[in-house]
Amino acid sequence: MIVYVEFNFMLELALGQEQSAAAEAILAGAEQGKLILAFAEFAVSEPFATLTQRGKRQLELSKRLGEELRQLQRSKPHQPAISTILTAPAILSSVAQIEADRLRGTVERLLASGTALHLDSAAFNGAVAYQLLYQLAPQDSIIYAVVVADLRARPSGESKVFISRNWKDFRSPDILAELQSHNCAYAESFDEGLALINAQP
Repeated sequence: MIVYVEFNFMLELALGQEQSAAAEAILAGAEQGKLILAFAEFAVSEPFATLTQRGKRQLELSKRLGEELRQLQRSKPHQPAISTILTAPAILSSVAQIEADRLRGTVERLLASGTALHLDSAAFNGAVAYQLLYQLAPQDSIIYAVVVADLRARPSGESKVFISRNWKDFRSPDILAELQSHNCAYAESFDEGLALINAQP
């Protein structure tokens, strides 16, 4: 089976979010050769941009919280309560590095076991058309165009699934019909995607 994922797959694993166990099982399936895990090369950079912004916010919050705690520590009535959260700024500061390390590890695993789909001029022109046709955001239209280009190159009888938690954009009747014409199901969660994968004979 061929499984298409996008940037939110990498973020799910890096951040250990609620569906990370299903995402981990999918990635492990690719590492074990049980499925083909395909992704748009274009999508790899987006999680790093997301975590960079997230890290900046965490650092700013850490600094503000540290300053506030130092002020509150000067007040004796607050000292017992404040002592229980004095480590919070340091924890916030370390979270960004932990998440960045997890993302790098996830991307390394994905590159080692997955199939990177290239963006060429034909796919880009298709993305421009999809952006107008389906009212997709530019990055979503590029990911979708790259996926469709790969679908067209694969045998029609091969089972496929495109997993994206961005269901508000991708679960339109026209997109679902186009995917189905290539024997590709759509899953709006990693749990749903894993269930489809496991249902394959």
